[in-house]
Order: sequence, then structure tokens, then C-alpha cells
Amino acid sequence: MIAIQPAEIEEVQEIKQVLSGTWTDTYSSFLPVEVIHKITSLWHSPATLAAEIENERVLFNVAKNEQGEIIGLLTANRPSDEVIYIARLYVLPGHQRQGVGGKLLDACVQAFPGAEILRLEVEEQNEKGLLFYRKQGFRKISRKEEELEGISLMVVGMEKRL
Repeated sequence: MIAIQPAEIEEVQEIKQVLSGTWTDTYSSFLPVEVIHKITSLWHSPATLAAEIENERVLFNVAKNEQGEIIGLLTANRPSDEVIYIARLYVLPGHQRQGVGGKLLDACVQAFPGAEILRLEVEEQNEKGLLFYRKQGFRKISRKEEELEGISLMVVGMEKRL
């Protein structure tokens, strides 16, 4: 049984480990390991994660297994009444393709009643992510080039009508 619940400050180190593990698995095929380590140490610092957990405008949910271990997470916000923007959705590699990501998405939609659209961005090279979002009913709406630590990446904007 998977439980979806709000993240707590005391879980920051475990959340950081989940992010590091999923980032390495997801991005190592197209980003150098030193770039992954630099980004995860900056973007996923304990202070940054704690500030997001405490920010009442950010939904920060974690998925826990039967043992109470964090196996996935989602962060989102609501930039307008109609739109939910998903900033992060990660599930540990050993727990992917078991419905965890779908449960995180469902809990996100329930947290923002009345919203009409889910939006997100995903790197075009992230084939697992693109496949997951397509299976969840998302469609591509945009494509742009971004630079990350001197590396050019194509980023796909996706949305799903609720």
C-alpha cells in the first residue's frame, strides 16, 4: 500500500537522497555525472527543500511504501485558478511502473479543486518521463531549447485537461 502525504521538514535528507537517486538514473544518459552532482547539490539543498516544504503556496507530497520509506515525490503550485504546474515528479527506479507516479498526480489534482489544466516541462531526452506523461493523458504543447551548465537541452511543455 502506497501512502501519499505532505512532506515534513524532518524528511529533507531522505527526500534529497530520493532526488539524487532519481536524477542519476533519469539524466545520466544525457548529462555528465559532475553536472548532475552540481545541480542536485544546489537545487536540492536541505535549505531549499525545507523552504519549499514550509511554503504554503507549494504542494510538496511524498509517496511512502509500507515500511514508511519515501519512494517518490511531487511538487506543484497553482499559478492561476485554472492551472496546476508540476515542478517535480520523481519515483525511485525500483518503484517505477507500479502506479506510484499516478497516485502522486491524483493527489495533486485533489489538492487543487476546480483546476482545469495540469502543466509541466520535461526534457526531450527523458524518454521514461515522456512515456509516463503520455500514458497519463498529457500532450505536447511546446518545445524550447534551454541551457543547463553549458549543455543545450530540448524541453517539452506538456499539459493535460482535467
